[in-house]
Amino acid sequence: MAQQISFRTERVNELIKRELVLLLSKETKDPRLQEVVITEVIVTRDLASAKVFFSVEESSQKSVAVLLNKASGFFRKSLSKILDLRHTPSLNFIYDTAPNAGARMEDLLSKI
Repeated sequence: MAQQISFRTERVNELIKRELVLLLSKETKDPRLQEVVITEVIVTRDLASAKVFFSVEESSQKSVAVLLNKASGFFRKSLSKILDLRHTPSLNFIYDTAPNAGARMEDLLSKI
């Protein structure tokens, strides 16, 4: 039974990620959101909420995070129309520091 929950959660994570990428590229008009890259989505076991990790140029990180979280209702409503889920999870957008940390590490290793 634990595998089914895990598999379903993973499937929902990927569905939400894919649809958010499409929504960001086609439905948003703000140029700051055009450069956003969704890196990962983690949905809770009960599918009530989802953490959406994103990457963007570091200088605009805070303003984009605020913008995405303000627009989370729009994204949730759009996802509810697209996805076949009983309840669409609430979305919490979080800046993903991993890509920048990886780039810094790669830069340091190349200097050695």
